[in-house]
Amino acid sequence: MATTIRRTPGVYLTELNAFPNSAVGVQTAIPAFIGYTKKALKNNQPLHLKPTLINSVDDFELYFGGAPDVKFSLDETTTGQTSDFSVAGTGYTLSWTKEKFYLYYCINLFYDNGGGPCYIVSVGDYSVPTNMVTDLGNGLDAISHEKGPTMLVVPDCMLLSNSNYSTIISKMLKQANNRQDRIVLLDVIGGDDPDPNNLATHISTFRTEVGTNYLDYGVSYFPWLNTTIVQNNDIDFTNIDSDDLPNLVTVLDAAATVLYANDPTKLAAVKLLTAKLNSPINPPDTVLGLSQDIGAAVPLLFDIYAEMQRQLNVLPPASAMAGIHTMVDSDRGVWKAPANVSLTSVVSPVVYIDDDSQADMNVPLNGKAVNAIRSFPGQGVMVWGARTLDGNSNDYRYVNVRRTLIYIEQSLKLAAESYLFEPNDANTWVSVKGMIDNFLSSVWQAGGLLGDKASDAFTVNVGLGSTMTGNDVLNGYMRIQVLLQMLRPAEFIEITFQQVMQGL
Repeated sequence: MATTIRRTPGVYLTELNAFPNSAVGVQTAIPAFIGYTKKALKNNQPLHLKPTLINSVDDFELYFGGAPDVKFSLDETTTGQTSDFSVAGTGYTLSWTKEKFYLYYCINLFYDNGGGPCYIVSVGDYSVPTNMVTDLGNGLDAISHEKGPTMLVVPDCMLLSNSNYSTIISKMLKQANNRQDRIVLLDVIGGDDPDPNNLATHISTFRTEVGTNYLDYGVSYFPWLNTTIVQNNDIDFTNIDSDDLPNLVTVLDAAATVLYANDPTKLAAVKLLTAKLNSPINPPDTVLGLSQDIGAAVPLLFDIYAEMQRQLNVLPPASAMAGIHTMVDSDRGVWKAPANVSLTSVVSPVVYIDDDSQADMNVPLNGKAVNAIRSFPGQGVMVWGARTLDGNSNDYRYVNVRRTLIYIEQSLKLAAESYLFEPNDANTWVSVKGMIDNFLSSVWQAGGLLGDKASDAFTVNVGLGSTMTGNDVLNGYMRIQVLLQMLRPAEFIEITFQQVMQGL
């Protein structure tokens, strides 16, 4: 301690620091969602490609608007056509083909499953994108320098072809590796296919497109989910494309003709109602009132509404998993694997997965694990996997290990910045070691590291002759070595039973 030369008689007080600087744990579950929104405006300032922190669905709707103006086509079925929904006995099919964007619905799914603060990056509005790969890539560039996010989620990637999706995946994984403070939550194109015979093909294609770089930062989930995000009152005949409303009238009139074959007066009255669908709605009619009147007379209309609702409610799972990560981190800690947890606002997975079909998803030869979401009787829809895409790595196989390391690394990195340009001597080394010891002790006490005592859970080394040479000191390097005993999930529990003879 430097000695101050006093020149005036008196009593002087000097306070000395007794404790080293402390490290504060960074937040672990702040996803960044990237995609298309209805608007992007805050206090009359544009938010296009500007990462914006929100805390609720209300915040999202305030700054970015609501759902897209969804339109369905109702077309005559052609020979060999694969349809989303064939309107029974009419020769018409219904499909969601216009204004198909996922971000708004996925934000709702995120918050229903425990979501908290998150970043939104709007890459454009609901008009038809000229180049979606460029738009989403620009969104990733916009979030690349933001320090807060710990997860990347891009639901609108599901609108891309597999090859274009591969481009975005590569960009996401590269950013996560460069930043070292975030992971990537991925969906699988084709996860909305209910045919179990196609499961292996969709998984195989995804693994090919993922590539081989930075896989320890990637986590994928399959299949998509049948959700309850879109409610009954969110759908009516205005969601049928205006060009196809005459087809809707034809379909309803055909159904009414069968229902009221013996009541010509009733049939004529029903056709007067359905004819109003081809004209602008005028008082005293309303959309709701007209829907109720026609639906009461021809229940097929409500069946069509239900099918539109079902199609809108088929959503990719990564946003729900971002919410699950947030909830598990809050309840148990980042070191708890986000698995064996039930999903909220989810009716079922789109395709049923059993033990045999999950086996290759979870432990493939190439290590690119895809985590299953499964339905169990009496338990609901459960997350049933906790692996990264680097499943052959003993270091980064499990997502909770990857995320715990990110949490510890980023917390200590932030705390160590206060020692930059301090004297590279024993006093500083002791302070740094004490700071790291204290932080890791708190992590161990919270259950985040393995060991009966703190010394079993971690070791911190720093000093000349230990982690540094004389040349290191001369060149301005302070090298710190931290050894950790990480917690890994009990993924396979085996119970052995054996009978013994009486008397033995």
